[in-house]
Amino acid sequence: MKRKLLALFLTLSMALSLSAAALAAGSSDTFSDVGEKSWYAGAVAYVSGKGYMNGYADGSFAPGATVTYAQLYQTLYQIQGSPSTESSTFTDVPENSWYADAAAWAQSTGLAGGKAFNGSSGVTRESLAKILVDYAEYVGRNTKGGSLEDVADSDEIDDALTAAVASALGTGLMSGYADGSFRPGETLTRAQLAQILQNFDALDASYDSEQRPILLQGAMTIETQDMMDALTDPVSYRLGQWDYVAGTYAGYPVVVCRTEQGMANTGASTALAMEFFHPVAVINQGTSGGHDPDLHTFDIVLGKQSTNYSAWKSKPSAKGAGVDYKALEQNGVYAYDKDEKTFVKEVYHAGDAKLLAAANAVKDSYTQGSVVEGTISSCDAWNNQIDRMLFLHEFYGSSCEEMETDAAAQICKTYDVPFLGIRILSNTGIHGENFDPATGPACQAFVLDVVEQYITSCLKTAPDSVTANTVKSSLETQSYDKTLRPILLEGAMTIESDDMIAALSDAKEYTLGQWRYAAGTYEGYPVVVCRTEQGLANTGASTALAMEFFHPVAVINQGTSGGHDPDLHTFDIVLGKQSVNSTAWKTEASEKGAGVDYTAFEMNGVYAYDKSKDTFVQSVYYDGDAGLLAAANAAKPAYTKGSVVEGAIGTSDEWNNQIDRMLYLHETVGTSVEEMETNAAAQICRTYGVPYLGIRILSNTGIYGEDFDPATGPACQAFVLETAKQYIKANLA
Repeated sequence: MKRKLLALFLTLSMALSLSAAALAAGSSDTFSDVGEKSWYAGAVAYVSGKGYMNGYADGSFAPGATVTYAQLYQTLYQIQGSPSTESSTFTDVPENSWYADAAAWAQSTGLAGGKAFNGSSGVTRESLAKILVDYAEYVGRNTKGGSLEDVADSDEIDDALTAAVASALGTGLMSGYADGSFRPGETLTRAQLAQILQNFDALDASYDSEQRPILLQGAMTIETQDMMDALTDPVSYRLGQWDYVAGTYAGYPVVVCRTEQGMANTGASTALAMEFFHPVAVINQGTSGGHDPDLHTFDIVLGKQSTNYSAWKSKPSAKGAGVDYKALEQNGVYAYDKDEKTFVKEVYHAGDAKLLAAANAVKDSYTQGSVVEGTISSCDAWNNQIDRMLFLHEFYGSSCEEMETDAAAQICKTYDVPFLGIRILSNTGIHGENFDPATGPACQAFVLDVVEQYITSCLKTAPDSVTANTVKSSLETQSYDKTLRPILLEGAMTIESDDMIAALSDAKEYTLGQWRYAAGTYEGYPVVVCRTEQGLANTGASTALAMEFFHPVAVINQGTSGGHDPDLHTFDIVLGKQSVNSTAWKTEASEKGAGVDYTAFEMNGVYAYDKSKDTFVQSVYYDGDAGLLAAANAAKPAYTKGSVVEGAIGTSDEWNNQIDRMLYLHETVGTSVEEMETNAAAQICRTYGVPYLGIRILSNTGIYGEDFDPATGPACQAFVLETAKQYIKANLA
């Protein structure tokens, strides 16, 4: 299987070293001479973490050291697997030199020519441009044309190298300086090489399908592997840390994505796929638990609509009244509406009519169960109480439950891409039918039939304006030219973000997907403010896009919240020593008629990428970063509107008004407050390895009958700005 990768996630197995002698020591992400605020910190962390460039025995990286031609060609040679080659004819390359084979390879490929190799000479920037563009052509990567019109010192570039420099700039392999110059005669440094290796990976990741692909999603191996294996000429990608395989099926481009489990992961992986692959349609599919008593294991539900079944608002009840699981109203989630030109709340997301028609057209070919239209409900919970399943079936009309579909539907609505959920019942507690792993392959086989039918009935006759893959990524059509990695501050609503935006100097607005960002400086350091919009899926998507575009050095998610801790009141602030997805639980099994016991559950956690294990790992709690927490504690003497305490921030798409439920979550899960974004941001930050902290102000607490106070939003923002100031002073100055 061929493999291509995006940005920071090249998976070449060959470790790179720039010379046999110089780079023998360790591969730590932290070096004594690489400051966290330096423009090259991210690139150095990347190449060292992957083992492509190592440091020195004294713990340094030597970012300013010159890279020679011998070192550069040795690097490229090793990327190619150190192939056998005849000796070179260079007059200045001893046969026994450590770079002799690399020199011979460079000569044989045409990447180096002439009589002399000049191995000990420093590589100039204009020469590097030529080598990189030629190397890209050699390995079959496309480079774009570019212009030198805005390059202040273009007249200093060797005439024979101008086209290569223009292409290197246009492709993004190299960049100029803040003063508009390219400095063609300047020699390459180790820091610059680290950045350029990172840039080359992005070039390597280009997806060059002339047609917009169909995107197929599944969360786990048993929900994706058969579809991946069915692709012709598969190419693997990694966006963020999510895996994708692109190829063709039935003669049309198809991409299979492993979203990983849960709402935040699905939001993030779907948004990245939108930006990178520009799919013409999306099908999210996989296993599920049954809600409809008429359905059994191996039956398939076509999602005429999907819903987030934790997106409800409970009716108020006093302390001691207990928890009434039926006293709810549907609340919905937010997706961008192209007609309204804003994010609009919806309870249900309708499946695309043409995708649904294609699925119905092939349902008679499925022989392992029935195929019906219905409602697919999504949440991070895992229900085993039959009365709760039956209530959700009655309340939402849900046919089955799982953890991804509605998050994908929400993001597809935001990007205006046709979507359909398809779920097979892998188990149904209503009938005592346990999980059957064979359902995963069965569902994939059916989905592939749907895909073939959709291609035949819709895409083969679709106009070029629909299928031509000419869409530009919002990550590519904008530029962020700060040399320091910014702090990212997040808030979901206007009252949680506008004051921070107003505090920025020289702010510039960006839109990634449909999420809005403002980038400027605060206390002399770059800061980006993101309006995530409400909920787990939106926060997962907007945070992942920010990671790819802004590469933040640290993230603070903040805003308003409802109180759980009886010791806290409106205007008190909670510093998230931990965050937790308060709906990521698994209930104990109970029979029909036994009722719903809200106390009979265990916390189940959500999945984030663990670098040490190179896989997604399930965790119940995500710890706040110690450095950010220290900065927040340093800021608290300046806050006079309430107390500031450390605690656990609980996150879900639900809105609790039943006091006994709030108190139970506080007692058992340890939550100080509840809101809808923090843990999703923490989950994505963990996946990217970026320091993170949640900060929440109590805007209301039903425990004391304290209603929502809109002044809490600005108060929290002011405190967070002070926290950012303290963090800059302590860690980034």
